[in-house]
Amino acid sequence: MGPEIVWTQKAINTFGQRIKYLQDNWAEKEIFNFTERVNEYLTTLKTQPLMFRQSTSLKNTHIGVIIKQVSLVYRIKPKSNRIELIAFIDNRQNPKKQKY
Repeated sequence: MGPEIVWTQKAINTFGQRIKYLQDNWAEKEIFNFTERVNEYLTTLKTQPLMFRQSTSLKNTHIGVIIKQVSLVYRIKPKSNRIELIAFIDNRQNPKKQKY
C-alpha cells in the first residue's frame, strides 16, 4: 500500500476554482476529463511520488503537470508516509503571483 494522500484546504479550494472555471467556460466533457486526469495522477503519485519535478525553493515539495494549463504542488512527508496536496495552480499565471 502506498502513502496516504491528504488534501489541504488550499488544495480543495484551488481544485474547486479549476472546476468552477471549467463549468463557466467549457462543457461537462472537459470537467469529466479533468477529474479523470486528476484521479489518474493521484494513482501514479501513490506509487511513484518522486516522479515529478522537485521544487527548487521548498524541501520535499514537487510540482507535476496534470494538463498543460494546471499543475499540482504537493509535499512528501516520509516520516508519516503521507503525500500532502498543497495547491492546483494555473500555469498561465505569472509564477511570481502564485503562492503555495
